[in-house]
Amino acid sequence: MDNTDLLMQMFQYCLGMIPGDIAANIISIVTVVVTVCTFIIRFWKEPEQSSKWHRLWQVLHLLASFKKADNAKEGSNADKTS
Repeated sequence: MDNTDLLMQMFQYCLGMIPGDIAANIISIVTVVVTVCTFIIRFWKEPEQSSKWHRLWQVLHLLASFKKADNAKEGSNADKTS
């Protein structure tokens, strides 16, 4: 079983216990947060790791993509083959 399947089953179970109008509001708020974070990450270049803004960038990246940010600066050219 994939981890995302288990997460989705837990999410559906929790939403089943919440009244429909409240669940719809929660889904709407989460959708807006993810969309705004994705928009910010799209145009905000990753700051240097020594910068005080790097931690905020990591949190926004996590909310936008639901995965931890790898060191894109170090490994971005290593994976490309052409």
